[in-house]
Amino acid sequence: MARRLVDSAAGIGSVQAGDLTLRATRYQLKFWVDDDLPSEGSDGTAETVVDGHIDITGIGEAAVLSGPDLLTLTLADGREIAFRIRSSGGDIIGRCL
Repeated sequence: MARRLVDSAAGIGSVQAGDLTLRATRYQLKFWVDDDLPSEGSDGTAETVVDGHIDITGIGEAAVLSGPDLLTLTLADGREIAFRIRSSGGDIIGRCL
């Protein structure tokens, strides 16, 4: 696979579970593109995968109870990331919305 780093971001964003805002949290993210796998979109561009870390102190149980498909992180610059928590330490994986 030709995985290529295209961006990174760090700051404070907002975690939502559906329509419910859980809290503001610190994040450190990397944005990757796999040039070998085109996205499902009609333009043929590769999908951006996001991985990194968020501070889940105080939201871990709420995030688990909300379900893995309902979590969104809104970054300081306005981008939104649909994500799931990969570890109890706050490692995440997701995709740009």
